[in-house]
Amino acid sequence: MLAIRIALSDPQKTEARLEHLEDHRRYLRSGRVDVLQSGPIDDGVGAVTGGLVVAEVGSLDDMHAFSAGDPFVINGVYNRVNVFEWKPTIGNSR
Repeated sequence: MLAIRIALSDPQKTEARLEHLEDHRRYLRSGRVDVLQSGPIDDGVGAVTGGLVVAEVGSLDDMHAFSAGDPFVINGVYNRVNVFEWKPTIGNSR
């Protein structure tokens, strides 16, 4: 199944974001789930306000578990994390 994670950043955690960025990137590339796309969400004027992950997972529980291990989640960079099953209707099919 495809799942998405939409995570919103704590605006008070800018320094923590920079401190844990490389660990966060390594984690997303770790292969624990099959991350298809990932990247920051910004406010249109350059401030990062969160991140989006699209992944192939066995279940939503897998995506929740993966998300819980993310250094940005562990260190409070993200203050709100939502996980959803995604069923694309337009675009390339898998």
